[in-house]
Amino acid sequence: MVNEIPDLVVYGPKSGDVLVVGWGGSYGYLITAVRELQNEGHKVSLVNFNYINPLPGNVKDIFRRFKKIVVCELNMGQFANYLRMKHQEFSYEQVNKVQGVPFTVNDIKEKCIKMLEDK
Repeated sequence: MVNEIPDLVVYGPKSGDVLVVGWGGSYGYLITAVRELQNEGHKVSLVNFNYINPLPGNVKDIFRRFKKIVVCELNMGQFANYLRMKHQEFSYEQVNKVQGVPFTVNDIKEKCIKMLEDK
């Protein structure tokens, strides 16, 4: 079945300092935050999963090209935990929000900047 799932697309440089990971409807505010960070000179990229079971076949190849990975989700971190099960060789930071409102672009940017400062 994994051969039928389209490859994951990287928005931005194909390697870098931080990879922002989202899934489903999170794309809008994540791509805006990533583009703003890129315009400020940061090596930050985005992947947004549309298929999670099975995961696209190129996930491992993409993840290994980034120094840090942050999973952003509007829940307690179920997708981050799923990624930890499927690809244990990577470390995942998280941005979670459960107040019933979406992220702001600044929520994402602040976390990425903090990760970039913690090199």
